[in-house]
Amino acid sequence: MYAFLFIFEFILLFFLAKFLIRALSRLFLKITKSESITVTLFFYLFLPGIIVHELSHLLAAGLLFVKTGDMELTPKVTGGEVRLGSVGIEKTDFLRRAIIGVAPVLVGISIIFGILFSLQKLNAMNLGIYALSFYIIFEVGNTLFSSRKDLEGAVELLLTFIFIFGALFLIRGEIAGAFFQVLQRNEIINFFKNADLFLIVPILLDLVIVVFVRFLIGGKPTDSS
Repeated sequence: MYAFLFIFEFILLFFLAKFLIRALSRLFLKITKSESITVTLFFYLFLPGIIVHELSHLLAAGLLFVKTGDMELTPKVTGGEVRLGSVGIEKTDFLRRAIIGVAPVLVGISIIFGILFSLQKLNAMNLGIYALSFYIIFEVGNTLFSSRKDLEGAVELLLTFIFIFGALFLIRGEIAGAFFQVLQRNEIINFFKNADLFLIVPILLDLVIVVFVRFLIGGKPTDSS
């Protein structure tokens, strides 16, 4: 149950991040009346998260012995899509490409969990530390999701794992049974239980900001070319 709740919260955070970016872009566009200034504001607002995102690609590629090019941290609008950063990565097999593509998600979730776990263990109430922690969570939580290009091969990877697990289940049902027994161990249950609690923080942060921004702009679509 906790594992499925974690997946649900993860998907919810993905969509909330999209809503947050859309709401903020409408707010910035309404204030500045300029798409280029809006993109620039986005770039500087999410710069720490963008750096973590692109460095995650570089780290994963290095660990998998995949050559990389330069890391660019400049906002660009190409094909109707805003790109705030990029890393050149050579063509490789779909497995390594998928791992490199989802690396920011894995690194970002680890950072969020690490910060929230540390705050949970913190005895003293320090507003500065809490403010900095929630700022980092906001940055990482809204830039950890990969772009469409980053996720090339991820679907194939997921389908491959499903196929392998399904084949093992048909051939040796006890293997699948052992897998579900592992999920029911107390350590695994406690991990997902804590993960569910931790993931609520970035979800609530995004939800509060989205509601507040929509209240400011009146919740009505803004026409833009």
